[in-house]
Amino acid sequence: MTLGFDCHAHVYAQVVENNGSNYRPSRPAPLHEWQAHLMACGLRGGVLVQPSFLGHDNRELLRILGQLGEDYRGVVQLPKDTSLTEMRQLDAAGIVGVRWNLIERRRELPDLNDPQWIDFLDRLKVMAWHLELHLEGNRLPELLPALHEHGVNLVIDHLGLPNEPRPSADDGFRLLLQTATSGRTWVKLSAPYRSPVRDLRPHVGALLNELGPDRLVWGSDWPWTRHEGKHDYPATLDWLAGWVHDDDDRRVILNDSPRRLFRLD
Repeated sequence: MTLGFDCHAHVYAQVVENNGSNYRPSRPAPLHEWQAHLMACGLRGGVLVQPSFLGHDNRELLRILGQLGEDYRGVVQLPKDTSLTEMRQLDAAGIVGVRWNLIERRRELPDLNDPQWIDFLDRLKVMAWHLELHLEGNRLPELLPALHEHGVNLVIDHLGLPNEPRPSADDGFRLLLQTATSGRTWVKLSAPYRSPVRDLRPHVGALLNELGPDRLVWGSDWPWTRHEGKHDYPATLDWLAGWVHDDDDRRVILNDSPRRLFRLD
């Protein structure tokens, strides 16, 4: 019996970073290894996210997606001048969203008063794509309100990287919960080790209460870049079981929600 989908993983056959990358993985992350993990855990497919160290060079991701079937989708990184024609070509190749990796102040936040960025977000809406946001929880207030107001579908990486043990004391996390009323925000239950908060059960509980399981998805974050060797794949599913005790909720998070969000057949 297949459980569902891994909605956040990175696959790359070789490690050759782009100029400006702030890290280099310790080793390749080949497709066959990830698929072996999926099979061992009863998962049928998933979503491959463009590794940050490759920047806007999505060729490797597209090559790998070309080998896969309808149970797989991809999320790319793109410059703001990407045309609608280019996006449509990517859509035909299985791309369903764009990621902004903005952690560690590795770059300035996009200026959402810039007409080019506004046009870019408009093109995302035309494509029915989502914008995946990887940003520290204490910085979410710098960007989330403007994105929310613009009306683009949002996927927040890694539980929003909370900074406070109590959700009610975390300004960024409270703001994330407030976007639940729009029906356009999803959150990935993934990579708890990337947050400074050790126990994220209260945060997952708050997300379940405010967003519901149908706007939560799970991801392994394989191969755990910059945390390689600290985890094993089955443990990432165990984390989900520790956060979400209800079997029906876990089924929605693993299967139903990913199918709708990522247009998985």
